[in-house]
Amino acid sequence: MLDMYEVQAILDAIDRHTIPILVGFGLAMVLQNVAMITAVVMTRREGWISIPLPCTFLWFAHDLGVVARFHTWFNVYGHWFLKLFWLGLLTALILELVFFAQAIRVGRAEYLPHGNQAQWTALVITGAVAFVIVWEYAKVFWDDPLYQAAPAITLFLLPLATTALLLRRQSAVAQSPMIYGCFAAMVVLWWGVTASYYGGGFASWQYLLTGVTAFVMLVGVTVAVARMRTNTEKRVPVSA
Repeated sequence: MLDMYEVQAILDAIDRHTIPILVGFGLAMVLQNVAMITAVVMTRREGWISIPLPCTFLWFAHDLGVVARFHTWFNVYGHWFLKLFWLGLLTALILELVFFAQAIRVGRAEYLPHGNQAQWTALVITGAVAFVIVWEYAKVFWDDPLYQAAPAITLFLLPLATTALLLRRQSAVAQSPMIYGCFAAMVVLWWGVTASYYGGGFASWQYLLTGVTAFVMLVGVTVAVARMRTNTEKRVPVSA
């Protein structure tokens, strides 16, 4: 079995290529925040869940795992990059909590129309807990101690889940091409940095193909949402 990477090799690569890595990841974090804040605004404005719930569940589990391991980043490793990475994921985690609050407030009519608010709230919370449990189990056998490989999965899931959401609703309500355009650009930056400077499994054809596929799918979703938003008949879900 080929290990994805060695911890010290990644930290050494970051120290050798500090400027391009900081610029690439810094821009990626900016794009991520722009996309997530746009999603919050769209949900607030149009009253429907924007980011698909499976993505919110997975992102929350991933980011909570990073934030909860404060001791690992600040005391065990004590590397400056890992401290910045922790801070970046903390901001994402806060926005994901906003996603959950919005989902609890507006999602029942779509997902549990015949249930009550308490039942829907319990389902959302249970889903979040379940994802955290299975994600932490995955960490037992997934060779990614610095959480540098896992973002590939979180980004890859987004266009899949969004496509399913668009097809089910037959609408782009609460969606914006800004969200998916930002994430498409984020894929380019994330894969560009990791593939260029990390080596190991980040140079494998599997990892590179995953990035290309994620980018193509996100561009496709961006175009689809833009076209659907220009069609007023596609801006109101068929179930509304």
